Amino acid sequence: MTCEDAHLHMHDFISGELAPEIRDSLFDHFEACENCRNCYYETSRMAVKVGNLLQSQAPPELRSAISRMLAGA
Repeated sequence: MTCEDAHLHMHDFISGELAPEIRDSLFDHFEACENCRNCYYETSRMAVKVGNLLQSQAPPELRSAISRMLAGA
């Protein structure tokens, strides 16, 4: 697997949507390639942070203000 291939498959790998044979090849590539491994670590950390943000809720005041704005639209 090339670095270009690794970058193309990285998001599917992180989300668990990669076929097992490609996943194994990608994992082997990460073990051998420090640059791609570091990119994987950074990308997966960012995915966790984004996931955490998506699970958080806006403060009640903001939700109310948005609801009022939408009701008036």
